[in-house]
Amino acid sequence: MTTFDSNRWRKYGQRLLVVACVLLGTIVTHSVRAGLARDFARARTKRDIYALPSPRQAVAFSLGYRSAMAELIFAHLLVESGLHLQEHRRFDTLDAYLETVIALDPKFSTPYRLADTLLTFQAGKATLKDFKLARSVLERGMRELPFDQELHLTAGQYLAYLAAPRIEEFSGKTEAEQWKIAGARALARSCELIGHNENIPYHCITAAHLFDKAGEHQAMRRFLERVLAVNDDENIRDLAFGYLGRGLGKADAEAEQRRLNELDLIRKSEMPFVGKNRYLLLPPHYDPYRCVGYLGDTNAKCATSLFDWHARNEQISK
Repeated sequence: MTTFDSNRWRKYGQRLLVVACVLLGTIVTHSVRAGLARDFARARTKRDIYALPSPRQAVAFSLGYRSAMAELIFAHLLVESGLHLQEHRRFDTLDAYLETVIALDPKFSTPYRLADTLLTFQAGKATLKDFKLARSVLERGMRELPFDQELHLTAGQYLAYLAAPRIEEFSGKTEAEQWKIAGARALARSCELIGHNENIPYHCITAAHLFDKAGEHQAMRRFLERVLAVNDDENIRDLAFGYLGRGLGKADAEAEQRRLNELDLIRKSEMPFVGKNRYLLLPPHYDPYRCVGYLGDTNAKCATSLFDWHARNEQISK
């Protein structure tokens, strides 16, 4: 009986000790919490510290794993950008991270495509430096990836629509118009590239509108001629001919339409089973025996290339 009572009291004592420790810990935590919270608030990060080496040194430290290191740093950049937005703080070292990522892997397309969003949509109001830095990154990307359709489309939309209104606030209407023209050229380049975006032809018409609005009629004409030469969509062709008629005159638009119709009739009569884009890579059909002695003639039937065919048609129409 005595042994049973001693064991029971020992268990009670252990439970009381645990409860006392919990109560004591709660009291201590409550007593020091306010002071620790004040110290933490004072020690909170106010400015970012860039701890990575310079871009050139980062290339050396990657030990050949440049793409892997670029992706790792860019993933860290995205996480930090989200945290800064959550904390309503500017990401002061974002441009340094971007520069390092691009130096490690200049063909990494994702940083270029997201640069304008990362730089201009931060906590606080974006500055003129942010917009110009985003433009320089996009232009670097277009030089490194000249055949990336989506990148050129992103750059064109940023320059012509997102940045131009803010540039007008910072530097005036003249510089904003220059940004719009640069955006139109990027959009025009995206229209010449192959991709899977079905909305690209409509962006082409938008680029033509920007050229027209800026008074760049010859640039608009050359661009629309390329669009008409490779596009079979009737809606796009009608829009393009409409811009040609308004910007250059009805006669020029009708002449362009007549040349394209003639070229299409030739294709259908010679190779109806070949698409327009592939046919443009082939020379027009001509009979060399019938064209002997016509070297100085303007007869389009003796043209040995589509460029020559177009030039002879120009002379005939004049």
